[in-house]
Amino acid sequence: MAEARDLRELRGNYGHVTQTFLDLKTRMAARAGYPKAKWVEFCEALLAEGFELQLYEAKKTFSKYITVRRGDRSFKVRFSDHKPIKARELAGDCDFFVGRTHTGRRTTEDALRAVHNHFKGDQPR
Repeated sequence: MAEARDLRELRGNYGHVTQTFLDLKTRMAARAGYPKAKWVEFCEALLAEGFELQLYEAKKTFSKYITVRRGDRSFKVRFSDHKPIKARELAGDCDFFVGRTHTGRRTTEDALRAVHNHFKGDQPR
């Protein structure tokens, strides 16, 4: 399973997100009996709107950090199945946290709204 090995090698590195990459992640999850991940749905929605995305997959957890870009502006979203370190969350380590946080629970839909609010008025390239 060469594609799985290639994807594991991306952990700990930033990678440009493409629809082909997301399709591969979805196929691999399906083979393992899992549905499409919420972070994948988030990325697909934003790619369809013309945003550029970069993904960082944490080495030791299942956290995903997605940097959304348009022009010279960016917005960083963290998807995770565990609470972030409280000091990092309160310091604004990321612009938005999806999942359980110290200040509440946030959804993928909340993240999409936050991205749209951040880039409000910007035009796609």
